[in-house]
Amino acid sequence: MPQMTGGAGGGPDQTQIDRALRSGSGPIVNAPPAVLVLIAILIGIQAAIQWAGKDWETWSFYAFALIPARFQGPEATTMIEGSQYWSLVTYAFLHDGWLHVLFNSIWLLIFGTPVARQFGTLRFLLIALVSTLGGAIAMLVLFWGVFIVAVGASAAVSGLLAAAIPIMFGGRAGPLSFGEFLRDRRAMIFMVIFLVMTLLSSVQWLPTFADGARIAWEAHLGGFIAGLIAYFVVSRRGVRHG
Repeated sequence: MPQMTGGAGGGPDQTQIDRALRSGSGPIVNAPPAVLVLIAILIGIQAAIQWAGKDWETWSFYAFALIPARFQGPEATTMIEGSQYWSLVTYAFLHDGWLHVLFNSIWLLIFGTPVARQFGTLRFLLIALVSTLGGAIAMLVLFWGVFIVAVGASAAVSGLLAAAIPIMFGGRAGPLSFGEFLRDRRAMIFMVIFLVMTLLSSVQWLPTFADGARIAWEAHLGGFIAGLIAYFVVSRRGVRHG
């Protein structure tokens, strides 16, 4: 939206409002380019897979989805050599249908925006990467050797949500420090609400994105913890203001 300066009474007068509305100079989506590009990549990959057909979708999951059984070796499941390692990251770029990718894109826009604004592109992407790995590690710890297929950017989104909490509840002095975060009642309530919703998502009668699919709440939780840790580690090295 167009930015407006305050009038004599502390707020914009009608003339300023009318001028701003006529100018149309503000961006349609006021989010950092890194967030918008990442969303475009997720949607573009989903569109390409859908256009290519079922066989390509099956191959994409075979090559890039997170499957804990891969780590038991080729004797446990057929796989492309090395896919057990790159799938720790690439699983985040695949989704189980349009509803899945659109939900993740919306939450990425909401919670990725304050993180990208606070830290800039590289550290925003670093937090997203660490969160993705955190979600993958949580799945491996809990499902080691099990043949399940995990896809989606939810772990990265959960980590960015965690990183956004100290930013959103910080004051004029800047984001919350670790001590302030632990003492801030609003931040704690927000975190508890997220954790409760994450655990409730494990209830089997809740709607799923596709028949037979379940929400990988373990990856959400792993991504959240990893993202929160990454935020405080990154923030100790300086914060970009502006």
